[in-house]
Amino acid sequence: MASASDPEPAVAQAAPTQRVGFVGLGAMGKGQAACLARHLQASGAPPLLVFNRDASKTQQLLADPQLPAGSVEAAESLEAVARACDVVFTMLAHDGAVREVAQQLAAAFAAAGPAAAGSAGSGAGGSGAHTPRIVVDSSTVSPDTTREMAAVMERVGAQYVACPVLGRPDAAAAANLLIFCSGPEDAKQRIAPYLACMSRKVLDLGGEAHKANVMKLLANFHLVSLIELLAEGMTLAEKNGIPRQSYMSFIDEILPVPIVHGYGSRIAADAFGAGAGFTVTLGLKDVNLMRRLAESSEAPLPLADVAYQHLLAAKANGMADRDWAALAVAVRRNAGLTGPPPPPPAEGQAQGQGQEEQ
Repeated sequence: MASASDPEPAVAQAAPTQRVGFVGLGAMGKGQAACLARHLQASGAPPLLVFNRDASKTQQLLADPQLPAGSVEAAESLEAVARACDVVFTMLAHDGAVREVAQQLAAAFAAAGPAAAGSAGSGAGGSGAHTPRIVVDSSTVSPDTTREMAAVMERVGAQYVACPVLGRPDAAAAANLLIFCSGPEDAKQRIAPYLACMSRKVLDLGGEAHKANVMKLLANFHLVSLIELLAEGMTLAEKNGIPRQSYMSFIDEILPVPIVHGYGSRIAADAFGAGAGFTVTLGLKDVNLMRRLAESSEAPLPLADVAYQHLLAAKANGMADRDWAALAVAVRRNAGLTGPPPPPPAEGQAQGQGQEEQ
């Protein structure tokens, strides 16, 4: 893992006896789990053990023809994952789900007792020493939630590492995520190969687990501010007779960046359903988290406040399950522009458990 100023170090090798689990197989979790399963099989490790509250998501992963045979096993319960695994990844939709799952894992860890190295639920081989279990949370949650869950794990002798990710479902499936990582140094070393197999880069934020969550909220603040900027600029252009595509030609010229083009093109085409990766509902959740962080830090974020109101208006107008770029519809309506309604979401685009996607 690398800091912003350090060169990328060599990735440590995980103990081949470590059993790894994954909880939360939504659009993001499914892609991460698939990358992890391929890595584990290639390294001679036991199959990835997975669990999802909606069992149909588990079956979808097991039936994936692109996964090597025998690389994934389904667990009958969350407790079964806790009993069997040394390292458990979670990718869940909101703070409540993260708290619930982490507390259940901690209770199962406590009931099972410490893991002796070299056995199921251990880490290193053969010494009889106890190796702490590790919970790695990839969800976007408040820093306070991570502080609390890290303390819960510490009380049962486990370690907690926050690894929220930046990227959409296609990036998760292609191992092209940016991962923000913070937590105990020895735990980060043990999970480094797993993070490497699902990402293009891991940014190490130090030993305090909640710091990764702060950085993730900062990342999403930049994204929602970009969407707000594009929506307001395109609306002003349209009010003055400049077509949306002409505005986008200008944007592509001065900001030739894929993510800018992607969001701008969605806004220009009212394409808020097809390929939706991060919904208005999830956007409201994340912007609310960053506003709460701003308040507790006494660092005003007026751009986040404006974007929140536009997301709320989009939700009130029936666009809760559309891509969060649909906040542009609220911006246009405030300016007296109506236009055609955005198309409905594509089949299967509604968000559910585990689909933390930005």
